[in-house]
Amino acid sequence: MNCSLDKGELLQLEAGKGALTLRCLKGTIWLTVGDGRDYLLQAGARFEVKKGMPALAEALAPVEMRLDSPCHSGAAIAPVAHQVQVRPAV
Repeated sequence: MNCSLDKGELLQLEAGKGALTLRCLKGTIWLTVGDGRDYLLQAGARFEVKKGMPALAEALAPVEMRLDSPCHSGAAIAPVAHQVQVRPAV
């Protein structure tokens, strides 16, 4: 699934039964995951959110990203506090 975020928007992610792969296609993503570390992903970078690991992605600039998960993995993708609209990237 492709989606985009404007600067400052947040997206909550959690891998279900399988891993969730986040690919940064454009912009810079600040990613905080359940291991207590922060990661910066720039265009071309990818990160695998491991099974059962919560993650929070913030757009530091307008971002286009792709989220891939195995079919029926139970991965959850949700806007934080319903303040973010996830929309397809153009």
